[in-house]
Amino acid sequence: MADIKALNAYSSGVRRRFFTKISSLGWEEAIRNREASHYSLLGIMLHMIDNEDWIVNVVIPGRPATERRKHLPNDFTGFEGVESLLADVETRTNLYLEHMDTRELARTVKFTISSGTSFDMTVEECLFQSFTEQLYHMGEVIALLWQQDIEPPQMQWFRNRENLRLSA
Repeated sequence: MADIKALNAYSSGVRRRFFTKISSLGWEEAIRNREASHYSLLGIMLHMIDNEDWIVNVVIPGRPATERRKHLPNDFTGFEGVESLLADVETRTNLYLEHMDTRELARTVKFTISSGTSFDMTVEECLFQSFTEQLYHMGEVIALLWQQDIEPPQMQWFRNRENLRLSA
């Protein structure tokens, strides 16, 4: 269980660093269409945030798929709203993880993707999916930043371990 909490702390910390980097580029650069998976750097960031929100607050509790929120850059007028969304999702995820136990991690849930295909997965597998989804997209953001000769934030585990909250 400490591993899940450590991965969440790592994932959240690194995502925050990427958000800070993206916001340092300015709004127009953040929303510029780069023909990437979710078009812009901000679109990719919003997808990462929404994905965590969906898995933790819709899939795991078994809520209807219609409760899934999908945010687009056009939903915001500046970084403050995105930061507020990020803080809200992080808070709700941390509250959930605070009360999680080994029985909860082993509980099976229905994980249905946008194509309609469903998988029976444990809560632990769902959380790992959330973390790996974020890593895929961080790699995409790194590539987009490199294309502009912009150094991405440090994301290696060993550089971020001091920020991990390893409470049992």
